[in-house]
Amino acid sequence: MEALVSANQFSGAVALARHGEVLYQRGFGYANRESGLAFTPATPADGGSLAKTFTAAAIWLLVHEGKVDPNSPVRRYVPEYPHATTTIRHLLAHSNALPDYEFFGQHLNRGEAMTTARLLRIVAREMQQPAFSPGSRYEYSNLGYDTLGLVIERVSGSGYEAFMRERFFARLGMVSAFARPAEFADWRGTRTMGYRWNGDAWELHDVRDHEGFLGGSNLYFSVMDLLHWGMAQASGDALAEEVRRPGEAPSRVASGPLGVNGLSWYCDVGGRRCNYTGHNEGFHDFLYWDRDRGEVVAFVSNSTMPAAAMSLLQRNLVALLAGKPPDLPETARRLRVTRSNAAALAGTYAPSDGEPLTVFFSGDGLFLQVGKGVQYGMFPADVTREILYVPGLDYWVSFGGDPPRHLHVASQEFKMVATRIDTSVGEK
Repeated sequence: MEALVSANQFSGAVALARHGEVLYQRGFGYANRESGLAFTPATPADGGSLAKTFTAAAIWLLVHEGKVDPNSPVRRYVPEYPHATTTIRHLLAHSNALPDYEFFGQHLNRGEAMTTARLLRIVAREMQQPAFSPGSRYEYSNLGYDTLGLVIERVSGSGYEAFMRERFFARLGMVSAFARPAEFADWRGTRTMGYRWNGDAWELHDVRDHEGFLGGSNLYFSVMDLLHWGMAQASGDALAEEVRRPGEAPSRVASGPLGVNGLSWYCDVGGRRCNYTGHNEGFHDFLYWDRDRGEVVAFVSNSTMPAAAMSLLQRNLVALLAGKPPDLPETARRLRVTRSNAAALAGTYAPSDGEPLTVFFSGDGLFLQVGKGVQYGMFPADVTREILYVPGLDYWVSFGGDPPRHLHVASQEFKMVATRIDTSVGEK
């Protein structure tokens, strides 16, 4: 950690636990550089998509209570939802064809709060038919989980934050967790800011004002809050077994099961070791838990970590706690993936063991398919564009060789190198 801090790659906090005992907790750097506020284990920071693990847990809790049917149309609970055939399960599985937030900029007035209800009204007006048949494919969807947040509010009669506080935060000792206000002007206390190192000094790389949507993001946690959430997952106390069991199965689309389950966790084959991340502008957060070993790793950061350092830190903190040797930084040269060279990366890549990996190119970018399974979008993980992140699989991918011959893949469970064997793959 000290090396990352000295290299201006990390500020934030780290915590480790085993069987409910906190083994390590420490903060590094500043939460707010302008005010000199230090980052401590109690400092709340933007949790990004880790909010999805709470939203999914809440939905399955309501399913168990008979208040939500996962196979029912979303319109049963949110009548103004724009597309009649989309179900709750489609929202959970990121298979709903809703646009992401960039779509809405041209349809909102400057300074107007982006609430879920307002965004859905715009979709109803501008996209009366979904871009694809819900349930037919995977396409990562923040607004889908925001809609689930709205379902929670409509069904429970409570605000999203109030529901989370009553059912999870208070019970599990998550004393710093809260939902951010839409407007920065309504923020109470000193706000943790996002930053990045520009080579000479720290500069702001912060979250956006006017975000009033909840469900897919916009929960704030300290590292100790996340550690408590992870400990509750590892012990089984987060949800009773009969509540969580239906959500522990992998989510599915028409072409097969996904790499993420219905509770929004990436897990090993047995579902005993799971993790999820949150990322928003300068913030990155990570939570891992192991139900057999009782081990939990959590960190929150506000320093726009480079993707290579970020993925390595995630794996090495888990290895450290398990008593395993850490991975060393990769030394192989990675290809910078651009619009001009992306099409040349399409092809089939064979690992030494396991199913082939096929990379497809379309006007929307690159897609990855394992065997004959689901196709997933691949997105630049940082400004270098040398590492691509694959949501739905939780893979960190890079290309090596000139011309590109190797596909390097890392996840929380494994690392592998696949060699290109076929370049005849067409467009997706």
